[in-house]
Amino acid sequence: MSYFLPAIETWSDWSATFNDADLWRPIIDAICDREDIRYRRIEIPRSNTNAVFILDRQLAVKIYSPFWSEFEMEETLLRVLDDSGTVPVPEIVAAGRYQDRVSWNYLIVKYCSGLTLDAVRPDIARGDLLSIAAQVGRMTRALHETPLIPLDGINTGESWDELVDRRRRETPSELIRSGIITSGVADALNVILEEVAVSSMRAPRVVVHGDLESDHILLERVEGTWKIASIIDFGDAKIGVRDYEWMPLWLGMFDRDIEATRVFLESYDRSLLADEEFPSRVMAWTLLHDFGSDAIAELIQKTSTPTPIETLGEFRKILWPGLTNPAGV
Repeated sequence: MSYFLPAIETWSDWSATFNDADLWRPIIDAICDREDIRYRRIEIPRSNTNAVFILDRQLAVKIYSPFWSEFEMEETLLRVLDDSGTVPVPEIVAAGRYQDRVSWNYLIVKYCSGLTLDAVRPDIARGDLLSIAAQVGRMTRALHETPLIPLDGINTGESWDELVDRRRRETPSELIRSGIITSGVADALNVILEEVAVSSMRAPRVVVHGDLESDHILLERVEGTWKIASIIDFGDAKIGVRDYEWMPLWLGMFDRDIEATRVFLESYDRSLLADEEFPSRVMAWTLLHDFGSDAIAELIQKTSTPTPIETLGEFRKILWPGLTNPAGV
């Protein structure tokens, strides 16, 4: 039996193939024939870890990596959010599986146009930036208030507690190996992460997007005002603790802008501004986030920060400037 795709058995195999439009075109054509879709032009988005292709700036086809269990959660959550109307998300056109060498989950949604904050940041007024931050706060709150019952029982490949425990064990070692921190800082972080990991077991659960950085919040100009057009890419969505959401917003969306972050928090839940433990939780959940180590490494490189960082206080000052901590952690 012949197949369109080569064997994809490792992450290296996937990395070498998932952005190859020519390789995937027979699969895309077969899926589109099945779904009665016609197109002329394929584009590849700027960043992805799944095989995503834009068709005529009308539709987006997402074919899921075989190494994560993302499809069921993203499909179900998009349908729930679309039905509720509380969060603007892409409209699903089709979903299913295509059998080639293996069974590939796919999702087809209407293409969402819009600009990212990174794209418009150099040209917008300060007031516009803060208005966007407030909108993101309200939108994030609406997402976190999504009912969990429709999402119960969905397999995401790893339970929340397993993820937190894995990151608690991995992160300090990752930062040591990359030369970012000393073993002394890692020892101090281990204590903090252990405490937060234990407390997370008792914390309320909400829907978290997991990657609310600039590329996933699309903006449009409406009558002279910037508005959120859509939130996209729910592949990293989980049922977890809301503090998991802060890292991509702080280091990505708002780029450590303390004023924008405070406006976001005021709009999301102003009680967090008076919560003395909040800065410590932001620090801990930056480290516990699945993309935390990569985000820290990127920041260190971007700011040309000398490494290794030798004290926890210095580490805090570099990554979380402006977030005060009464306990002096």
